[in-house]
Amino acid sequence: MERDIYVDMIKKLTVLIVDDDPDILDLLSEEFKCHGHNVSTAKSGNFAIDLLKRQEFDIVLSDFRMPNGNGLSVLRFINSMENRPKFFFMSGGAEMGIRECLQEGATLFFLKPISPNFLVSQILKNHYC
Repeated sequence: MERDIYVDMIKKLTVLIVDDDPDILDLLSEEFKCHGHNVSTAKSGNFAIDLLKRQEFDIVLSDFRMPNGNGLSVLRFINSMENRPKFFFMSGGAEMGIRECLQEGATLFFLKPISPNFLVSQILKNHYC
């Protein structure tokens, strides 16, 4: 019951999750939805950019390495936007240094594997605080 009260008290966010792994998209999408947020998904950076051109998002969570546009291309597009959503990176490797990602404008960087519950709670905590 307390969780329902908490969900009703917070602003419902629009979240875009970008990853080429359908299992990760499903898992993270369900976790954000459990917290009461609206979720869209994209299987590539290029598709994410197309969505960002048509719809506003509060949060973008993106994998780094993907076919058809990587996470850095998504971040650079977001940096060109007037109303920029908060951007979070997640990656399974060290394709790019964490410091570099943060200097490019990422809010936080998460290394995979990571608990979906922990990941979402950290993103929401950072967004609201």
